[in-house]
Amino acid sequence: MFALYSASTSAAVSHAPFYSAASGVEAVVSTAHAYTARMCAASRWEESQRPDFLFYDPLSYKLAGEEGRRSPMGSWIMVPRTRFGDDLLREMYAHGCRQLVILGAGMDSRAYRMAGLGDLHVFEVDQQTIFDVKEPLLAHEPLAVRRRHVVGTEFTERGRWVADLEASGFDRTAPTLWLLEGLLMYLSHDDTLALIQDVGAVSAPGSAVFHDAVSASYLSQNINVAGAPFIGGSDNYGELWRDHGGFELSLTRDFGAISVNRAQRRIEINPHVPEASERVCRGRNVILFVVAEKQSLTRVQS
Repeated sequence: MFALYSASTSAAVSHAPFYSAASGVEAVVSTAHAYTARMCAASRWEESQRPDFLFYDPLSYKLAGEEGRRSPMGSWIMVPRTRFGDDLLREMYAHGCRQLVILGAGMDSRAYRMAGLGDLHVFEVDQQTIFDVKEPLLAHEPLAVRRRHVVGTEFTERGRWVADLEASGFDRTAPTLWLLEGLLMYLSHDDTLALIQDVGAVSAPGSAVFHDAVSASYLSQNINVAGAPFIGGSDNYGELWRDHGGFELSLTRDFGAISVNRAQRRIEINPHVPEASERVCRGRNVILFVVAEKQSLTRVQS
């Protein structure tokens, strides 16, 4: 399993030039889910202003827009989740992975902000309404990766996003990292199963997926983020990825095991907190970090 399954993670963080927002009338997003993407970008901007930042995202100010900066997503989840995904990407890249797919990409800017991934192909998959706002903001910005593929699609049409992904140049024979950050809690159980099946069908051996999620009981809290309700939760995501996606190995972390170490500018995982198994999650409100692998590339060295 990858090193992220161990007790701590760290990676180099580059500091890019400060970005000042251009003057003029800003475009606004048209859906609740797109608005949450701007809230997430605002949180990344807040983190980027700290002297002890865990990641630096110079484009997040304008990607958030004024509407997102008015209501940043909570740093308590955004900072560890973003850094966890960054570290896993670097780990995968070090082992030869050259494809990253971000499902529900929102205002993500890893293709621009992460140095040292020069051969990476990044596929950002989301509804076209996101890119209608996002792409003008990124015009003329230099990429940090080999190529960025924008995949505007419609998730409500079964098979549509996969067809659009492959039409954009995705190679299903190549190991891929899938990032599904802030996505599955907004999907029904049936839509989650369909998504897992679709991801599994086009994932080569050596592929991995990371997503955050909530336990089934968590839905009883009736969480609604800016008009986007939580409708999806499960106590056994590892089993779902194994049985429906063919990802044989998985580990589900209780978010309570994740902490931010500002002094060393990394996230840490408490090894004494047990894996968030179905038995552990049942009847409890648990936030989850899930990593699944279709085939292990390396084993953690103890």
